[in-house]
Amino acid sequence: MANCCSTCSNGQNNTQTPTNEKLTQGIFYLSIIIYLFALTEDFEIFGKHLEAFMLNSLYLFCYFVLGYEILKEAFIGFYKKEFFNENSLMALASVGAWAIGEGAEAVAILLFYRIGEALESLIVEKSKKSIRTLASIKIEQAHLLKGDKTENIDPKTIQKDDILVIFAGERIPADGIVIKGEGSIDNSALNGESIPQNVKVGDSLLSGGINLDGILHLKATKSYENSAFSKIIKLIEEGNAQKSKSEEFITKFARYYTPIVTLLAISVVIFPTLYFWAMGADFVESFKTWLYRGIIFLVVSCPCALVISIPLTFFAALGRASKEGILIKGSSYIESLKDANAIIFDKTGTLTKGELIIKEINAYKNYDKNFILKIAKSLESHSNHPIAKAIIQQTNGKNLQKLHLENLKESAGGGISATLENKTIALGNARFIESITQKPIQEDSIAKCQIFIAFDGEIIGNIILEDAIKEEAKEVINTLKKEHLKEFYILSGDKKSVVEQVANAIGITHFFAELMPKDKVTHLKEILASQKAQRKKVIFVGDGINDAPSLALCDIGIAMGKAGSDVALEGADIVIMNDDLNKIPKVLQIAKKTRAILWQNIIFALGVKAGIMILGAFGATNLWIALFGDVGVAILALLNAIRAIR
Repeated sequence: MANCCSTCSNGQNNTQTPTNEKLTQGIFYLSIIIYLFALTEDFEIFGKHLEAFMLNSLYLFCYFVLGYEILKEAFIGFYKKEFFNENSLMALASVGAWAIGEGAEAVAILLFYRIGEALESLIVEKSKKSIRTLASIKIEQAHLLKGDKTENIDPKTIQKDDILVIFAGERIPADGIVIKGEGSIDNSALNGESIPQNVKVGDSLLSGGINLDGILHLKATKSYENSAFSKIIKLIEEGNAQKSKSEEFITKFARYYTPIVTLLAISVVIFPTLYFWAMGADFVESFKTWLYRGIIFLVVSCPCALVISIPLTFFAALGRASKEGILIKGSSYIESLKDANAIIFDKTGTLTKGELIIKEINAYKNYDKNFILKIAKSLESHSNHPIAKAIIQQTNGKNLQKLHLENLKESAGGGISATLENKTIALGNARFIESITQKPIQEDSIAKCQIFIAFDGEIIGNIILEDAIKEEAKEVINTLKKEHLKEFYILSGDKKSVVEQVANAIGITHFFAELMPKDKVTHLKEILASQKAQRKKVIFVGDGINDAPSLALCDIGIAMGKAGSDVALEGADIVIMNDDLNKIPKVLQIAKKTRAILWQNIIFALGVKAGIMILGAFGATNLWIALFGDVGVAILALLNAIRAIR
């Protein structure tokens, strides 16, 4: 049934003028009133009864007006040799009702189907609208600064290096760097984070955030179409393009289901009629009885509840994830998560913050820690090395007098030296300091990063830095162990002692350290092979930049988005926009809830329909029950489906 339920989202002829559309709607509503009047006469509700000719004329008028769209689509389907679609079923059932003299029910079949279409379309469109608003879809205009004047422009025309002015309450239209002003930015649409980001000159901003206060001047670093906002919206709107196995199955199911139920309906009419005729029953009366039951079978067999609700469930789940700052690139990945058994973490930037902090300061002999920090700050203020940045950042705010240094020399990969009052001072790794002092150094085997300070030929202290573990890491691992996954791994290029320390701290027993990129891939393939043998899937969590091969190779790749980096958005299956590990259990919970809703709808829809089919075959129900059963089941399934967004 390739076109099944396609009309559920079709609407009326879009080429109609507003006047013609209003006229069409007026006639439609008038037909409903006429039909209700005819019913009151048919069932003598007010004690009156029209003659059969007049009554059938009213029903016939309503039949063609109310069922025009359905009959037209059915005719087109027959013309194209597409015999088994929803419109064809309804048309066939209504013609059958006319054949046995049930004009009221013939109209009811098409009317209830139209009402069902309208309600289904309303629910679907409303849910899609609410899902789209989660990402705050629209940026109406931008302000381009030209000289000392601003010009209102279409955001889509923004190019790299344009200077933009963002007023309070406006969305940031493109990625860029603040060159003037200060303010607070609401990035909840991007990363689900409710706490505003305070920004100043030099800070990078992503498009899509809201400027809460102040006026900002922004130099665009990307065009509008290449900005984070545009890419995110594109992902949300196209997230269903990669269908899940459930969606693919239901499409195939519908394709074979409809011809089967049509043949069964025909069988319900033909074989009992022939049997009872052979047993001596009147052929015409027997045929009318079983034709009526076959029509019930046809009407209630509509798979619309499943064909629409299953894709809508996945769409709602994608919307729910985006609300949490989680971008999922297709419903197939939501479904794949149900089979996940193992999870592999990169360490740096994933389990850890990816930023060095001072863990320990050690002073030797009679020197104190403040003197050590003075030397370190004074030397590192002349370097752009990550270690230098870490020391400068963490010593800012401390009342440390900057030393007057001369003859500054930086050794790439080693350290930095200078003279202070004609005495040599130096800071760097063990090899560099040994070359200056000519004295051996015993390094700490556990420390991730250790630098030494020398003064006047003596080693006077050291500073130990570390990449701090994310606060939520241990709790997240415990949650994943309790509720979702069985096997946990760390793959890292860092030295073994550091990786082991992190693994022990957060409760992971399996880890591999000092790995080259190719070694990471080798270990990953081995884990994938062992899980595949168990028909299970593997999740890989990385930072989206240096873990691109692993993200691509794994069954499900989750990137800690680095605030929307291009590599993360393009390379991973799932992107966590704010780098929060808590989002991993959240996305697994969303996947679990989605699957539960899917099975609820499948069991409910098939169960109710099968029950009415069986009862109808034995004459224990009527066409009105079948109509309510078909439309009611579809509406309830859709309402249940949109629970996935909550």
